[in-house]
Amino acid sequence: MDGYGKRILIVDGDERSRHLLSGLLESKSYNVHTAGDGLEALSEMKKRRFDAVITDDRLPKLNGLELLALSRVAWPETPVIIVSGNLSALGPQAVERGAVAWVQKPYEAGALLELLASAVKAAGSKRSWKSGTRMAG
Repeated sequence: MDGYGKRILIVDGDERSRHLLSGLLESKSYNVHTAGDGLEALSEMKKRRFDAVITDDRLPKLNGLELLALSRVAWPETPVIIVSGNLSALGPQAVERGAVAWVQKPYEAGALLELLASAVKAAGSKRSWKSGTRMAG
């Protein structure tokens, strides 16, 4: 029950990739939502709070880095992990711009799950601390 109660958004233009990653996360009790492009992802993020976002870098309508930039403005506490089948130098840029990580496809499932769990836990403690701070003021 690693991910019990945690809501994750998977964004990938490839339906098969979305389905495979969804199955992996659901097997660990994550509550998974999916989007096929960057604009659909933003729409989903406006509807509900996510504990993390896993997005491909190459998306229709709005690419992964653009989605990252917009999510940093509107939802700065939500961790974003970018996955990519592209051998690119954009990984360090993505992390500098606020991504938790840039993960090369094909990725090892266990490593991605550990990274996700760590990102969700870190974000959760930041939210708890910030909400506690607001309550104290």
